[in-house]
This record gives sequence, C-alpha cells and structure tokens, in this order.
Amino acid sequence: MSLQRIHTGPGFLGVEADAGRGEAWPRAHVMLRVARRDMARTELALSEIDGVTALHQISGDYDLVAVVEASHAERLDALIARIEGLSGVSASVASRMLPSARPSASRSFAA
Repeated sequence: MSLQRIHTGPGFLGVEADAGRGEAWPRAHVMLRVARRDMARTELALSEIDGVTALHQISGDYDLVAVVEASHAERLDALIARIEGLSGVSASVASRMLPSARPSASRSFAA
C-alpha cells in the first residue's frame, strides 16, 4: 500500500490510501505531537507502517493525525502502541472510531 499526498484547502495537507477493507475492521485516529525537526522522518516512518490508511498535518495541540485500522482489536492496540513509540513522537492521543448505528446512512452535522 502506498500513501498519496492530498491538499484539500488552506491549512490542511495530508496523505491517504484506500486499503479496500471497508468499515468492518476496527479503526482509530491517532493524534501525534512531533517536533518540526522530526516531522519528515516521522511521516516517512508512518507511511511504511501497514494499517496506516491516512495521515494528515493538523493545527492545534497536535501536529499529525493518523487514521489506522487492523483486522481485530488486539492488532489495532499493537499498531497504536507502535505508532506512539516512534522516534520523534513526544505525545499522542488515540481515539477508536465507533461503528455507526446505521453504517449506510449519511449524516450531516452542518446547520
């Protein structure tokens, strides 16, 4: 799997990949704080990890958010631990994505 660089607007730059696994596999967002000097090396390391399906630079308290997935919960936990232990990562927060009640329904939160 390879990640492709995307640009969707001011202040939002990232990469994504379509792993073709759908919603069935457990997924999580992993927000990472990375020193500027370590950014390129950390992004390269993340792009080489199976299970990282998207990687975005973000603004705020964290610098990157990685979207990750694995075949089951234990592998997802191991994947998150591996990412959090990368050289250059000084802090992290992981949030599991919960399955929606109606996976085929599209919801809009816009007013």
